[in-house]
Amino acid sequence: MEINKAQIAKIHALKSQLKLSDEEYSAALGSYGVTTSKDLSYEQASDLIKKLVKLLPQYLEYKEKKKYKKYDELGIRWNEKLKQHYATPKQLRMLEAMWMTSPRVENKTEDAFRKFCKRITGIDRIEWLMMNDVRKIKKAIENL
Repeated sequence: MEINKAQIAKIHALKSQLKLSDEEYSAALGSYGVTTSKDLSYEQASDLIKKLVKLLPQYLEYKEKKKYKKYDELGIRWNEKLKQHYATPKQLRMLEAMWMTSPRVENKTEDAFRKFCKRITGIDRIEWLMMNDVRKIKKAIENL
């Protein structure tokens, strides 16, 4: 079976993350009897990917292309004291995208967005917004 484009992309991403020199990369490919990743078989590419992933430092995780999106680490959260849900990662990304793409916004920076949200809601950090704050900010951006 032939190597696929996704495997080639993974190999090159890992090469970059590991900061392999051309000589080191050539030696890794040479151990499979090839000079370019395109000449690897599917099985050889899988084996090389496994070996390169093992070389990654523990604090450096290999991530697929689709994976992590901004604010995903927050997840779905509930504030027991206020008996409300915090804004979801998807809602936070939507608000930020609205801010960054609005033709009426002059200063399209995260800091300006944070200050705008603080002015509208009184909340210091975007991560602390509640679901009802999302509607306020969305409406405020639309009415700029």
